[in-house]
Amino acid sequence: RKDERERNLNFGFEANQIDMVVLSHAHIDHSGNLPNLVKQGFKGPIYCTEATQDLLEYMLLDSANIQEKDVEYMNKKHMEKGEELIEPIYGVADAEKTLPLIKGMKYDTCIELADGVSVCFYEAGHILGSAVTVFTIKDQEDGGKEKTLAFTGDLGRKNMPLIRDPHQ
Repeated sequence: RKDERERNLNFGFEANQIDMVVLSHAHIDHSGNLPNLVKQGFKGPIYCTEATQDLLEYMLLDSANIQEKDVEYMNKKHMEKGEELIEPIYGVADAEKTLPLIKGMKYDTCIELADGVSVCFYEAGHILGSAVTVFTIKDQEDGGKEKTLAFTGDLGRKNMPLIRDPHQ
């Protein structure tokens, strides 16, 4: 548990050096460390679908609350044993600071992230709001030739009840 905590706590880079985040979906294994990123200095936009934005409001606040309660319980045990107390990786206040940074986009919408770099969001069919993110990058050194990079996050299957099919 200590190793996991260290991996989640320390990014290996300076959070304030990140310009933006593009998020595929709201599952906590993809989004759960965003409040820690903000806590450590990230101030840029977090791009995702509108449904993912809606889910994150509840998921990040709930995750922060759980962390605060877990640490409260663990610190009682630590105090009994005379061990060092710990802090949550992030708390509700950090999650609340994260929410205004989230920018929800419609499916099949493309936005320019930087000069020569854009991203489009397409239905991934995994969970509500999940998206395949397709980046288009114009290679400035190769006469503006475009390169495409797609990130699925997690990809769903066709013909599932309640969830739309992945974009074709």
